[in-house]
Amino acid sequence: MLKGAVLRNGKRVPGIQLKQPSRAQDDAAHIVAGFAHACIDLLEQYLSQEQGLEGRLNAGRLEGLQNERLKVAHPIGIGFAFPGPFDYKEGIALLQGVGKYDALYGQSVRSLLKQQLLSLKTAFPAPALNALAEADIRFGNDALMFGAGAALRYPCERLICLTLGTGLGSAFIDRGRVVAGVQGVPASGMLYAQTFEGAPVDDQFGRRGLLQLAASQGLLQPDMDVAELAAAAAAGDEPCLALFHSYGERLGSMLLPYVMDFRPDRILLGGQISNSWELWRAALQRILAPSGVSLVQLPDTMSCVYQGIHRLFEEDEQD
Repeated sequence: MLKGAVLRNGKRVPGIQLKQPSRAQDDAAHIVAGFAHACIDLLEQYLSQEQGLEGRLNAGRLEGLQNERLKVAHPIGIGFAFPGPFDYKEGIALLQGVGKYDALYGQSVRSLLKQQLLSLKTAFPAPALNALAEADIRFGNDALMFGAGAALRYPCERLICLTLGTGLGSAFIDRGRVVAGVQGVPASGMLYAQTFEGAPVDDQFGRRGLLQLAASQGLLQPDMDVAELAAAAAAGDEPCLALFHSYGERLGSMLLPYVMDFRPDRILLGGQISNSWELWRAALQRILAPSGVSLVQLPDTMSCVYQGIHRLFEEDEQD
């Protein structure tokens, strides 16, 4: 799912949001077209609200931005939180064989999106689309963006930030700065490629791993996903409760060596699977108890991600 928001002066603009299919299995042209139209939709929402026009213009179609009253007062930045592997500086996708965005492999998403926006500017000339086509486009790792945004809430602390979604995203933060290659932190600064019990942690502690664990215990039925397993556990199904207990124990056992070396003040948890953390919280806490680390689940994962994306553009201001 592709999600978006608008930030102004580092704060999210209320009432503006976007949620649409990511089309991550489509060809490159359709994927990038989806990105472009998401940007247009968000810009139209913002300008309509900012300039006092009633309602959305033309239900988000391009014609809406041809209204000459819609003018952009400040430069636009477009930021993406993208899963890895990815060349974030150059904007080149390197994902392959992970079931999403494979069609973008080896291509510059920045260049493709810029070309798409320029072509739309030509077809639908308008001040607002001119500004969008000239936007600064930047990319960051989705888990690192979550960590960078979440760290704003704990600016003086050491943090391990985890996103539990399709896989496991991670970031090690020390007083707002990303840490890599020291104090037990992997050289990449992330855990996804580290192994636990002989397999990469990315394959074990996200959706894929939880479903594999359920299948190994004979719990996985046709059309069943993590949400259904969590609902059954919450309703008191003993085998499903045991499943999430095992998940929490295994997650804790994987994390404990890094926690003991890095000595974070807190572990911050985000992502869809973290929404079910009451089912595995006790097991995780028990394994991590020797470290004394605090656990915090952040239900507003995307708000943290948006804040992290904004920090990509603050870097120039701080230089």
